[in-house]
Amino acid sequence: MTEQEKLLQAKIPGQETGIEVKRSFCSICEPLFHCGINAYVKDGKVLKVEGVPGYPMSNGMLCPKGLANREFMYRADRLQHPLRRVGPRGSGQFEQITWEEAYAEIGRRLPQIKEQYGPESVVFFSGYAKWYRSFLQRLAHDFGSPNFGTESSTCHMATVEAWKDMTGRFSVNDTNRSATFLCWAANPYYSKYVQLKGLYAAKERGMKIVVIDPRVTPMSTKLADLHLQIRPGTDAVLAFGMAKIIIDNDWIDHDYVENHVYGYEAYKAYVQQFPLERVAKITGLDPDDIYRATEMYATNKPSSISQSGAPIVHHRNGYQTFKAIMSLSAITGNFDTEGGNIPAGETYSHQWANFDTREHEFIHANTPDNVNRRIGYDRFPLWNCFIPEAQMTDFHRHVLTGDPYPIKAIMAFGLNHRMFPEPHKILEALDTMDFVVSSELFMTETCKHADIVLPVCTSLEREEFKVYPGGFATYIKPVVPPVGESRPDSTIISDLVGVLGLDDPLLASGYRKCVDWMLQDLHFTVEDCLAADLPIRVPDFKPYVGREYTNRGYDTPTGKFELSSYTVEQLNCGFSPIPDYEDPYDPEQTGDYPFTLSVGARLPFVLHSRLHDVPWTRSLRPDPMVDMNEDDAAAMGIELNDWVWVENETGRIHVRANPSSKMMPGMLQIYHGYKEADANELVPEAHLDEYSGYPGYNCVRCRIIRDEEVSHS
Repeated sequence: MTEQEKLLQAKIPGQETGIEVKRSFCSICEPLFHCGINAYVKDGKVLKVEGVPGYPMSNGMLCPKGLANREFMYRADRLQHPLRRVGPRGSGQFEQITWEEAYAEIGRRLPQIKEQYGPESVVFFSGYAKWYRSFLQRLAHDFGSPNFGTESSTCHMATVEAWKDMTGRFSVNDTNRSATFLCWAANPYYSKYVQLKGLYAAKERGMKIVVIDPRVTPMSTKLADLHLQIRPGTDAVLAFGMAKIIIDNDWIDHDYVENHVYGYEAYKAYVQQFPLERVAKITGLDPDDIYRATEMYATNKPSSISQSGAPIVHHRNGYQTFKAIMSLSAITGNFDTEGGNIPAGETYSHQWANFDTREHEFIHANTPDNVNRRIGYDRFPLWNCFIPEAQMTDFHRHVLTGDPYPIKAIMAFGLNHRMFPEPHKILEALDTMDFVVSSELFMTETCKHADIVLPVCTSLEREEFKVYPGGFATYIKPVVPPVGESRPDSTIISDLVGVLGLDDPLLASGYRKCVDWMLQDLHFTVEDCLAADLPIRVPDFKPYVGREYTNRGYDTPTGKFELSSYTVEQLNCGFSPIPDYEDPYDPEQTGDYPFTLSVGARLPFVLHSRLHDVPWTRSLRPDPMVDMNEDDAAAMGIELNDWVWVENETGRIHVRANPSSKMMPGMLQIYHGYKEADANELVPEAHLDEYSGYPGYNCVRCRIIRDEEVSHS
């Protein structure tokens, strides 16, 4: 082997090899992090990726998902050309067409449907990634449709809704400055690994950590001072019990409660029905552990509570549970204070960075008057008070019934039907529609039900503006040419302005000019970002100042932290304005289902179904598996890798068994998104939280049966 061949084999950059290192970031998962990437490129192809030292938050690290970027972007089913359906819906029979032909079809069909049924009959949808959403929502508004919807109808935005209801702003945990941290339903080892360095440092300086989770996790075994292994769906009971202990011991912050809290007396009266003994019985926890955790949180301050995007709100009682938990920060004065839970707002594209852009103005410049016609508007009225988009868990019902008006077309970017309960019903709804466009990276099952399929780019093949906590901003450029004829989502959206005959010169001018417009009030530009090797700290960054938001008054109707929601009080729709507890199970599930199933947990190497078809990540768990308590398994004669059926009245899936000491007796856990065994098919379509519309993914009744025919195969 020659010296050059050795260098090429080792992928060493330089003139001898022709390999260049180009800067980008990973957009496969969590928008909060989007970890920096050094892409090793030769002849227009990515050879490998590594982390970027000094990059905000990630600082040189990549998780298994990020390390799979090369395999992800070059998947065998990557779309490379626009396609038109020539066979029945779902058949996957398409013909290759040009972009001009695809645009001509869209430009003909969508205006026709708008003319016949009204602009609200056309839905504009965004899944992953989220970077172009403000552009797509503006396009929907230009078209006259109120029906802009996203996968956030099942992820993250219910917590935003709850925070806006309580405090007027989304908020986060300032754990790096906490003395006590309630890690409630969070496991950053699997989902937010970049937070671990800060947690270890805080632990080293003496911070106390209480983990509240039904499972034994790396977080509970490696960092917890106390683990409360709570029964699924009873978190609100624990929060109310903790509140009663705090009130009974006079551990409340009187000044904060008297001057900055609305509804305290009603809240105080409600939590009196949760004495310690009752709480312990319902939650399955030791009373001494409950008291100890409460004392740590209330007296060893400042204290913070984890802000997780979905684990709590993925319950039928999740919205009120989330509010019950975060209400503890109000009565102890741990809200809007260093080391507590602090208001964050939003800077750009679902991210906070402590400076303001004109994104909100950009999105809502042409908001139509018919927003009260949004999908889910009447069914989920509180969602519509705080979240300016359709609640898409009502999508398939609306389409299939035509109630209250017909939905006839959808312009979808990254529509993953497996994000929803009983996902096959999304496909059934698509099959009844007059026109379906799916813009995607891969030939997904959703694409197979579309009339037109458009290929889009990964983050390594396009431009993107991005902000990070701490006041950082960056603007990445493509590191390689697009695969095939794929185009950035933002380019397609800008092109559609002209294709659909809309009057929006700014949106039509393209992505970079729109970003420039949103940054016009700031003291930096896209060019400044492009000139820097790493994300820049913007001059307009405003460091957090404790109690500044409190002293000026919150963006709520009362100007206070609302333990009793003034908005709910005025809605008069039968909702409780103060957090309350309801059974997490669906009362209509009446069969013999002794197990509780969770389908919302994370694995460190996958996100939803995005990486199931990447050979490297799929090899880490090649078959869908059900995690179950090892004693439950032994009692049923189930062994590791046995094939079993998990079922309820909604569906039945075939998976391998994974008995484990980490699982609570009576609890099952299945990772979702596998084509051959999608656990979301076991979640009834009506198993929704009426306050948010979110599915109860983490508390579903079911049973498990050993497959005697193939269990040892």
